[in-house]
Amino acid sequence: MSKFRTYLKYTVKHPLGALYGALLGIIAFSAALPMFTSGMVDAALVDLAMAAILIALMLKNYFSICRKKPSFKEKCAAWLLMILTDVIALMPTHNFAGELTTAVAFSLLICSMVLFFSGTLMAAVSAIPALWCCVFMPYHEEIMLLLSFPLRLNATVLSAAILNLSGIGIVHSGTSLILPGLDIAITDACSGIRQLDAFILIAFIVVQILHSKTGWKILHFAFIVPSIIVGNSLRIVLTVWLYRLFGETVFENTWHTVLGYGQIIFALVLFLAIGKIFSLADRKTEEDK
Repeated sequence: MSKFRTYLKYTVKHPLGALYGALLGIIAFSAALPMFTSGMVDAALVDLAMAAILIALMLKNYFSICRKKPSFKEKCAAWLLMILTDVIALMPTHNFAGELTTAVAFSLLICSMVLFFSGTLMAAVSAIPALWCCVFMPYHEEIMLLLSFPLRLNATVLSAAILNLSGIGIVHSGTSLILPGLDIAITDACSGIRQLDAFILIAFIVVQILHSKTGWKILHFAFIVPSIIVGNSLRIVLTVWLYRLFGETVFENTWHTVLGYGQIIFALVLFLAIGKIFSLADRKTEEDK
């Protein structure tokens, strides 16, 4: 209750922070509505939870940053950023890339407004929440599909290498594995893309808990994609090994579901282990000082 009163006091004292948070919250909720109506309830809830965490961290930083009136240079930079926003917004929007540039322009407009009224530090802090709410959430499905192919391709190449090393002759073509009498296609659903949303949320929370320095947070967070690729590769390898033992029953829903959950658990354990290594390295660095 005391923390709530403290935040309430800061909100009353610094209404601009509350305004930024409310604006991004409205944008995030508006972006989630189409996902709710199209049946993507899980994705919408995860994206909203991530938006809420990012906005809360932004407000926390806003309340803790020593606020000074923006300098003349910062106000000039804000005007230049607004001009850049106008240029980006005028680009053609007849395809997905054009629509994405419009969303980026909208997030830059918010950052330029924050820069003009609250200075450089607050503008930097608001950049990631603005990009998440204005760019990622409205184009959630399109961005996920773009990420799906490289995830599938890397998992296919890695799993093929592991299987060949284990003595199983296998050839990969694109995102397909070719065995004697069997072709396995790694589809979008099998790429780990459906779990990426929730994995990003969990990973972000883990990073905030394990590390205090921004550099270590960024470095650890960058291992999300490799962890998912390794986890997916392990699932593919196990699927092939089990197929050779039990036949086509491995491709039934029960086996497929169990292996899918195993993939998520392994990727999460790997991500946590990497974070623990970084945390120990950070602690050792501090002790050496």
